[in-house]
Amino acid sequence: MKVSYAFFDVDGTLLRGKSMFEFHDFWYQRWIGVSDLHRREEYEDASAVLRMQCESTNSRSVINLRYYELFAGRQVDEVQRCAQAWASGKIADPKSLITHVVAEMQSLRDRGIEPVFVSGSFVEALQPIAQHLGVCHILATRLLHDGIRYSGRIKHPQTIGPGKANAIRKFATEQAIDLKNSWAYGDDISDLEMLEAVGNPVAVVGDPLLERAANERAWRHISANHS
Repeated sequence: MKVSYAFFDVDGTLLRGKSMFEFHDFWYQRWIGVSDLHRREEYEDASAVLRMQCESTNSRSVINLRYYELFAGRQVDEVQRCAQAWASGKIADPKSLITHVVAEMQSLRDRGIEPVFVSGSFVEALQPIAQHLGVCHILATRLLHDGIRYSGRIKHPQTIGPGKANAIRKFATEQAIDLKNSWAYGDDISDLEMLEAVGNPVAVVGDPLLERAANERAWRHISANHS
């Protein structure tokens, strides 16, 4: 029997908060520390990049590339251990998951529809959460490395904005599935093209721009803030 898929944005859709932001703070404040001048300056530089992502009208893709450049020289195994520690704390917090969306994901799985993470965040941060939720497929940023250290570059294309739609189309081709019989869940207007790519889009509303787009298209929508 052919498997169907449901594509889920992660931050703001399944998970409260922003995984890139939170990993960044955890890495510097809890993992390596910022006691010396060099690390404090590096932390402040990285923090400025993240603030730009929130405040700037510049391309998210450019800002994301700058963020991942900061990984250059970091040891792969150390980042993976840190990501596991961060994710373990996130999972342990009962308020971290958007439980009614997670419940929908599990309901779809019970019907034979496999969930797929689609995110501009990076695989190392998302992998432990995917494992916790039983998600086997992750379409997210892949950081390039030589097996020991990260280069500060990523594997293209980026999975943000239109890149999410491109990623699921590529996945659909590889898996020989019809996107008209697939689902997608997203919470931000930047998820619009991903939602438009499938036959069963669901807007997890909180962003008024996405809510308006969903209403115009008569899409189903659910609240991001439902308890």
